[in-house]
Amino acid sequence: MKRNNIFEQIVLYIALLSCMACSGLNSKNSDNIEKMDTAFIWRPFVASPKFYPMEVMYANVRLGNTDEWGGTMERFTGAGLGEYNGVVDTSSESGDGKLPMPSAIDVLWLSHTEKKFYRLKAELPHYLQQRMLEMFRTPYYDWSDKKYWSYGGFVINMLPKGKVWLYLDGIGRRELICDSLVGKEVEVALKDFDKEGYEYYKTFDTFCKARLNDDPKVVENLKQNGIPYTLWEKYKQRYHYNIEFDFEDKNTVIEHDYLYRYLTGEFYREDKKETHFFMPAVRQIGITWLVGTTEYNGFFYFDENEIIETYAKVFNPLNKHGKLIVRVSKYNNKFDIYLLIDGKQFPLTKTMIHVFRETPEHKKEEEVPFYNNHEDIYSGDIRYIGG
Repeated sequence: MKRNNIFEQIVLYIALLSCMACSGLNSKNSDNIEKMDTAFIWRPFVASPKFYPMEVMYANVRLGNTDEWGGTMERFTGAGLGEYNGVVDTSSESGDGKLPMPSAIDVLWLSHTEKKFYRLKAELPHYLQQRMLEMFRTPYYDWSDKKYWSYGGFVINMLPKGKVWLYLDGIGRRELICDSLVGKEVEVALKDFDKEGYEYYKTFDTFCKARLNDDPKVVENLKQNGIPYTLWEKYKQRYHYNIEFDFEDKNTVIEHDYLYRYLTGEFYREDKKETHFFMPAVRQIGITWLVGTTEYNGFFYFDENEIIETYAKVFNPLNKHGKLIVRVSKYNNKFDIYLLIDGKQFPLTKTMIHVFRETPEHKKEEEVPFYNNHEDIYSGDIRYIGG
């Protein structure tokens, strides 16, 4: 079996110090900045959690200091936090495909689960624009592809109660750059929002119910969990920690092709120079390691309640620094996973794991997992309530 190349990717959290440095530039440096790029190849997108889909009437982004606005063409969302699946209106593109940076957003959407309309029209604060400017200008290195990439997606992610998160997204990573925006509930006539839907369903309640029934898993989740309004506050809590693998076989070599995905939908793969240490609780890890000529592809899916509760408990106060340790046995078939804080271990025993093994002989048995502790649950069906 060939190496699994579907490792999805996760973004670096850049500290506010970089923003402060930008704001503190002297006039000479400011003159230099004016000569640098202020337009980039990027596109706006919309997203929402898997079980709390939103439907957009419009989602527009103002382009820099101009009066021009670019809009997303995608109406439906619900692929997951920060996960977009749409295309955009490129009518305002310049000849080289570059656009000025986002400077304001104007979004009107329907939350099907709440049966409410929200609108957010907001200027993006100066510090956020400065941060995006620095991120757009700074390529990052992807070890898996052995090349540098730049951010290319500006993602507007809608949440229940009118909350909006913003991300920058690129190949190999996604970063949450703002989690404090909130829209206002507004009144919109169904016939203005969706004329055909109004003619067919007649009532707003029937329309929303029909939309939700498009995905039975959304309906099932609502019955079980309702709308957990405070859950996303827990998701975005950040902790000071590193992730380390401890192999009993010291001849093990870790490949550069690995994934760290977090509760917020952020993800990254190894960067050539950056260190990731101030992040939300980890949600998923995908990693490749070599023992001689044998290759192992491991996937670790953390239990939602266990990581939220354990992280909150052990990182108290929040300024504590810790480690998430994944200890792998000599024969690569036993795993001890725990948080290490102040010399104490806090096990994460509910983690679902499967590992594929590949040898140069490519034996038939390598087509199934070498190790799997969750055979009753298909990995693709592992979803988080608010993810």
